Amino acid sequence: MATAPTPQGEEMKIFNRRFIWVGTLALVLFVGLGPASQAGVNEPEELVSFLRIEVPGWQVKEGFPRWERVKGKQGTYLEAQIIYTSGQSTLTAVIMEGKVDDEIAQVKGFPESNNERGYCRKTTVQGFQAIELYEKAKKTGYLFILVAKNCMIPLEDTQVDSTKPLTDLISRIDLRRLAVLVK
Repeated sequence: MATAPTPQGEEMKIFNRRFIWVGTLALVLFVGLGPASQAGVNEPEELVSFLRIEVPGWQVKEGFPRWERVKGKQGTYLEAQIIYTSGQSTLTAVIMEGKVDDEIAQVKGFPESNNERGYCRKTTVQGFQAIELYEKAKKTGYLFILVAKNCMIPLEDTQVDSTKPLTDLISRIDLRRLAVLVK
């Protein structure tokens, strides 16, 4: 004679089905999407370490290098920053990693020009796409390095006669190693 299933037996079957379903879902998400913590930079100090460099003739401003999380239009991103000074001149470098798609698109849209006010030209730095600008009246230069789809390095120098300090600084940063880290 067959017995009716006990409430405890039914609860165990439901629990087992839920456990299997949740476990399967977790496995699909983990394998399909990968662990979220593996994308990009895990520790902000990893980015800051790229900026711990000496530049002859320039002194690091007190409190730098440093990092902060910034909320942008598309989400948050990490910024590692350093500022150098030499007399009245400043040299700034920032590594931006994370949701910086809008910023990269904006920089890629800069038109090339060369006139009495300055120039804007596309170039490469260590094999990476870059945009270099110089404003003669302001004696200010800019260099934007596009390291990866989620990483850009904007640099600025003020009260200078060229972008040479920017190119000197960026030549000391291992961009290939940075590109591997942020992917």
